Formats: sequence, structure tokens, C-alpha cells
Amino acid sequence: MKTGTHDPTSATVASIRNLTGDTSTMTRVPSSNPRTLLSVIIPAYNVEHFIVASLQSALSQPRSDEIELIVIDDGSTDSTLERILEVQRTERGRNIRVIHQENRGVSAARNRAIAEATSPYIGFLDSDDVWSAGFTMKIMPLLDANAADIIEFNVGIIDSKGKTIDKVELIDPATVGQRPCDLDALLDFARVFQVFPVARVYRRALWEGIEFPAGRVYEDAAAIPLVYTRAKSLFRLADDLYFYRRRAGSITARATPYTVTSLATCAEETMERCNGGPLDAFWLAVFHKVFSYACFQAARVDGHAFAEAIRTVEATAAHYRVFAANRTDAPKALRFHGKIVADRRWFQAKRIVKRALGLEPRPPEKASRAASSVESRAT
Repeated sequence: MKTGTHDPTSATVASIRNLTGDTSTMTRVPSSNPRTLLSVIIPAYNVEHFIVASLQSALSQPRSDEIELIVIDDGSTDSTLERILEVQRTERGRNIRVIHQENRGVSAARNRAIAEATSPYIGFLDSDDVWSAGFTMKIMPLLDANAADIIEFNVGIIDSKGKTIDKVELIDPATVGQRPCDLDALLDFARVFQVFPVARVYRRALWEGIEFPAGRVYEDAAAIPLVYTRAKSLFRLADDLYFYRRRAGSITARATPYTVTSLATCAEETMERCNGGPLDAFWLAVFHKVFSYACFQAARVDGHAFAEAIRTVEATAAHYRVFAANRTDAPKALRFHGKIVADRRWFQAKRIVKRALGLEPRPPEKASRAASSVESRAT
């Protein structure tokens, strides 16, 4: 995990002063719950081996007493709930709120927790991931200062044992600091289009009336762009403040027709938001990103499901042709068949090599059944 040798709190405060030109904003944001400044949304389902590390990564932070953890146990069938309650009973766990519900999926869990949040800001922490040790040293002074509607940061990737193996760079170090969330910023967001909810902290008011759609994979591709259109300001940090755990058995680790349909539905909803308004360029850019990713996932599905995935993509492309027929700001048709064929050949070659070398990850049978069960309920 990256940590600096300087005082990050002092550096953050200094950067705000330089950017805003005055220090009048350096006051604590009032909260309806005076004990907490940040509510953290943690959906949990069958993560008994990871949930304690996830919770401890938040509870061990400086100023953890100003953080409200809202943990939604989404009908776990293993010992996840017991592990959560054990942590809640510790001295540091007093600000954990635990809600147990029947299994309804990650979208419903997040939506429930957002509705329960009381702090002026919210963040997301998935139950098998962790925060960096310096998360609050970077984030809390910005919340104190009311610095922005959305604070963005970079994401590291760890394996099942917690070893850092990669990173996702959302923020170019040359772009750190405050900026207005205008059309240029929205187009930059669409260009990168990393829509992890966990890679940001948000003013809670931005989420009023916005929910993660139920019954989908990549539900964040529908919700996060909407939240960005409401924001007036951003603050960008290049630090790796969040660590995403890549492990076999997660629902998004494999592609299915359900995956493709979820993305195609999101693409069509995005297309419908192009209504001649000032954000059309943004929504068109988001559409092309989501459609491209639907094609990417279609190329990865198993052979018996490939024809169904292609039909889904072609149906969205047909709707797009009707949409674009009378527009001057969009190509009249989408070219995608050649890219899918090329990607599919590449994925098949990689799979053969991995199997030959014994490198293909095999999820535990229990985790595999759980992923299949979620898909069957959603479809």
C-alpha cells in the first residue's frame, strides 16, 4: 500500500487553500448525526473469510469514530453475519450498524444502506475489499472543508491473500485537485469510464432519488453516471486509497448472456437520455462505452451461449440505428462484429494456454453455486 513520507493532512489542507484562495471553507460540515461525518455502505454476502479484514481496514483508521459503517448482510448462508457481529461487539465496532435481510442482491443491499445513511457524505466498501491505511488522512480533511461534491481516487488490486498485483488508474497525477464538474469533466469521466462506486466519496444529497437497478450485473454503470450529472465540483486524488480483491467465484469474474443483457439494457437506457439537452454529448459517450463493454463480454461467453449474446448485442445496435437516423452528432451505425470475433479468438487462445499451464482459477463449488443462484434469480 502506498504511503507518503510527508504529512498528508497538512498537504491536503494546503492544497485546498491554494485552490480556493481563502480558508473560510475550513469548517466542519454539520451532520444530522453529530457523531459521524461519513457513512460507509458495506453489502455482504457469503464473505466469511474476508469481512473481518474489510471492517478492520475502516475501524483502524484515524477518526474512525466519525465514520458510520452500515453493513447489510444480504442473507448470507455461511458465517458472515457471525463475523460481523463479533466485530460489532468490540470497542471500535460501536459505530457499526448491522442490517440483516433475505438475499436480494447487491443493488438492493446498497440501496437499503443508502436510505439508512445519516452522515453528510457516503462512501462504499465492498465486503471483500479494504481501504488503505491512509484513507481517512486524505479524505476526512476534504470533507471537513466541504471541498467537493465527489472526491475521486485511484484503486489498487490485491489477490485473495492481500498481495497487491495491479492497479486501476482513474486519476492522472497531473490532474489532482479541485475542478468543476462541468461538461468537460463529464466527458473525461466517460472517456475513462471506471464506474466503481467504491472509488469515490460522495455528498449524500447527490443520491436522492437514484438507486442501483436490481437484477443486474454491472449495476454501477447505470447509477454512477447519473450521480455525476448532479455534482457541481470534484476533488481528484492520485493516491491508491482503495484495494479491490480479485478472486475466483465472484459474479463478475465470468461472462454469461445475463452479463451481456445487463450491459445492453444499461446502454439502451443511456441512449434514451439523449433528448436534445446540454448533456447529450456525455450520454452518447457513455452509451458507446457501455455498448463496447457489452460486446467485450459477448466475446467471452461460453460457446453454447455465444449466439444468444450476439442476438442481444445486435438488438441494441438495431435500436441505435433508429435512434441515430435523424441525428447529426452520432454515426448512423455501429461496427462491432469484427471486434467481437477478434476478441473471442484472443480469449479462447488465452483460456487454452491457462488450462495447459494449470493457471485457470477454479472457484470453490459453494461460491460457484452461489454465483449461479444470483444469476438465476435475476433472470
